[in-house]
Amino acid sequence: MNQLQPNQMTGLTAAEVAQRHAKGLYNAAPEGVTPTIGKIVAKNTLTLFNLIYVALFVLILVAGGEIQSVLFIGVALSNTAMGIFQEWRSKVTLDRLSILAASKTKVLRDGQSQEIHQQDVVMDDIVILAAGEQICADAEVVYTDSLEVNEALLTGEQDTIHKTVGDSVMSGSFVVAGNAYVRVTAVGAGNFANSLTMEAKKFKKKTTPLMRTLNGIIRVTTIVIVPLGLLLFHNAYQRPGATFQSSILGTSTLVLGMIPAGLILLTGVTLALGAIKLARHKALVQSLPSIETLARVDVLCLDKTGTITDGTLSFRKFVLREGYSTEKAGQVLGEIMTALPDENATAEAIRGTFPNGGRWRAAGLVPFSSARKWSGVTFQGQGSYIIGAPQFVFPAGNQPFFKTVDKYAAEGYRVLCLAHSAERLDGDRLPHDLKCIGLLIFGDNIRPEAYDTFRRFTEEGVMLKVISGDDPVTVSTIAAKAGIDNANRYVDMSKQGENADFYTLVENYTVFGRVTPHQKRELVRALKRHGHSTCMTGDGVNDVLAMKEADCSVAMVEGSQAARNAADFVLLSSNFAAMVRVMKEGRRVINNIENVASIYLVNTIYFMLLGLIFAFVPLDLPIDDTAMMMPVSAAAIAVPTFFLAMRANYNKPRGRFLANVLENSVPAAIAVVTTILLVILAGALFDLGSEEVSTMNVLLIGTINFTVLARVARPFNRFIIALYAGCIAMFLIMFIGGGDFLRLEPLWSRNAFFYLPLMHLGVSMFIYLNRFVRMLTKKWEKRRQANAVYVDA
Repeated sequence: MNQLQPNQMTGLTAAEVAQRHAKGLYNAAPEGVTPTIGKIVAKNTLTLFNLIYVALFVLILVAGGEIQSVLFIGVALSNTAMGIFQEWRSKVTLDRLSILAASKTKVLRDGQSQEIHQQDVVMDDIVILAAGEQICADAEVVYTDSLEVNEALLTGEQDTIHKTVGDSVMSGSFVVAGNAYVRVTAVGAGNFANSLTMEAKKFKKKTTPLMRTLNGIIRVTTIVIVPLGLLLFHNAYQRPGATFQSSILGTSTLVLGMIPAGLILLTGVTLALGAIKLARHKALVQSLPSIETLARVDVLCLDKTGTITDGTLSFRKFVLREGYSTEKAGQVLGEIMTALPDENATAEAIRGTFPNGGRWRAAGLVPFSSARKWSGVTFQGQGSYIIGAPQFVFPAGNQPFFKTVDKYAAEGYRVLCLAHSAERLDGDRLPHDLKCIGLLIFGDNIRPEAYDTFRRFTEEGVMLKVISGDDPVTVSTIAAKAGIDNANRYVDMSKQGENADFYTLVENYTVFGRVTPHQKRELVRALKRHGHSTCMTGDGVNDVLAMKEADCSVAMVEGSQAARNAADFVLLSSNFAAMVRVMKEGRRVINNIENVASIYLVNTIYFMLLGLIFAFVPLDLPIDDTAMMMPVSAAAIAVPTFFLAMRANYNKPRGRFLANVLENSVPAAIAVVTTILLVILAGALFDLGSEEVSTMNVLLIGTINFTVLARVARPFNRFIIALYAGCIAMFLIMFIGGGDFLRLEPLWSRNAFFYLPLMHLGVSMFIYLNRFVRMLTKKWEKRRQANAVYVDA
C-alpha cells in the first residue's frame, strides 16, 4: 500500500489506524522462529535408539526377566532427558532474545498525543521522541529540535549522531538529546532491529565433531541391529529345547551390547560436570556442546569494546601550552564538569580524575552536542572555557598543536582541546578570541588481563582477529597494545561494502574496522569456509549475528541482554582471562572422552561381530542373560571411565578418536570374539551347558576389558593404580559373590583348563594386535600430515 504523508501536527486518524491494523501493518514482534516444546520432546523421544530400548524392555518383562535385566532402560531415559533439557534451554534463551525493550511510546493521532504499546504502532504513525527513549520502529524525521541519537547498540559506533529533517532513524537506537516527530516507515519484521532479532533467533542446533561421531555410531548400529536382532531371535528360538524366555534374554544381551549408550551418557554427564566447574570460576555455560567446540577453536574473533577494552575511557595526561600549569588546568576541568550536565564516556573520565569543583559560579553553559562536537561554560569573573574536538573548536586549522593532535590520534588516543575566552558564550557561536590552553589525552582502558590472555591463546595455536565498528586505525593501535600479533594489518570495512570479497579479506587482515553487523557475520562465514573453527566474542546487539554464525560465542556480563542471550558462554566476572579456563576445560573433556570411548566401543564391535556370526551359525548364544554382563559393564567400563573422564588433560585435541578406536577397540574385539568362539567350540565338543559357557565367556570378556582399561588409563599415578585395583576388586566381588548373576560351579572344575589358557591367549592377542595397528595408524598419520604440508605449499 502507498505510504501516507500525515500532517505532523495531527498524525493519522482512527480510521487510518484501523485500516492498517486490518492489513497487518502494525509493529508486532516476530514469533514462531524456534521449535515448540512438543517438537523438541518428540524429536528426542521418538528415535530409533529409544524404540529399540523400549521394545527390548517390554520383551524382557514379558519373557519373565528379572529387574537386573532391564536396568538398561535408565540409560535411555537419561539420554532422552538430557537431550530435551538442552534443546529446551536453547529455545528459552532464543525466545528471550529481543533488541527492543517492551515499553510504551507516544504517538500523535487525531491531533492528540497518545501513549500506546510499541506493538500497536502502525505504518505512517507520527511518533514523538524525547531524550532517553528507545526508538521502536524505523522512521523518517519530519520535525526535530536538535535530535541526537546513539546507534551503538545496533552498529557498534559509539558517537552520537545529529539528525535533521528527512534523515532516517533506526529501531533499537536511543535518543540522546533533543526532541523530534518521526513518521514510521517500517513495522514488525521489516524493522532493522526486528530483522536482526529474526536472524539471530533462527534455531541452529550445533553438533560438535565428537557428538557427530558418536551419533553416527549410534545411527549405524541401531539400523544394523534391527534386522540382525530379529534373525538372532529366530535362530535361537528354532534351536532344540529353546524357549521364548531364553531366546529373548540371549538375543537381548547381544543387541544391547551393540549400542554404546553408556558412552553418550558419560559424554553428557562429563560436559555437565564441566559446566558446574566453570560456573565456580564465573563462566556461565549456556550450551554444553560448546565446551567441546571452544576447545577446538583455532580462530578467536574479538570485539574491541568490552573484550580488549572495558568500554570506558581514562584521562592520560595534559599537553599544555607554555604558561599554563597542570594544577590550573585540572581545576578548570573540575569546575567545567561540575557545571555541565554532559553524560558520556569522556565526561565520566574527567569527573573521575578531577572531582573537585563547584567553587566557581556558572553564568551560562552550552552542553555537548554531536553536531557541535564541543561544550562550554561561562563563569562569573573567569571568562568562558570550552572542551571539544580540536578541529571543531578551531575550525580554521593551521594551529601549531594540530601536528601533536595527529600524532596522538595515530597512536589510538582520543584528543580534545581545552580553550579559553574572555567573552561570554552565546548559543552555538564560538567566541572570537579563543586561545588554546592545551590538549587532553584520553585512552581506552585495556583490560588488565588482556595481554596475558591473548598471549596464551597465541601459544595454544589460536589465531586472533579483531572485528569492530570503531575506527580501524584506533582499533589497530589498541590491538597492538594488547599484544595481538599482526595488529598493523587493518582494513576499513566501510570502504569495502556488503558485497566485498570476505574470503580474501579474512586471510590478509587481522583488524577490521567500521564493520556493520551483517559484515561481521560474513567475515565469520568466510573464516569457516577456510576450514577454521571460530569463536566470536561481543557485548552489543551489533555482534549478535556474528555470534550466532560462529561455531561458539562468548559475551561479557555487562554487555547487552541480546548479546548475553545469544552467547554460548557468559563471563560473569567480566574477566576475559576466564576464556582460557573454559578452553582448557573443553580440552580436558574432549581428550578424556576420546580416550575412554574405545573402552565402550570394544563391547559394540565384538557384540556386533558375534551377532553377525550367530545369525548364520547354528550355535547357542554365548551369553544367555543381560544381567550376566553386569560385572563387566559396571566394574570394567562405567565406574573407571567416569573417573578417567575427570582427569586433567589440557593438551590441544589431536582428533585421534578413530585412531583410538582402531588401536584399542578393534584388537580387543577380535581377541574377545576369538576366545568366545573357542569356548563355544569346547562346549560343543565336551558337552558343556549354556550356563558354563556363559560364565567362562563373562570372565574372558572382563579380563580383556581390564587389559584395554590398563592401556587407556596410562600414564599411571597413585590414583589410577588405586582406581584400577578397586575396579578389579569390584568385578571379583560381583562375579564371585553375585549368586543372582552367575553360577560359579563351572569355574572350579576341568573348565579351568579351557578358560585359563584362553585368558592368556586373549590378553596376548590384544597386545600384539594393538602394537600392529598402532604402527599402521602412525604411518597413516605421517602420510596425511605430509600431504597436508604439500597442499599448503
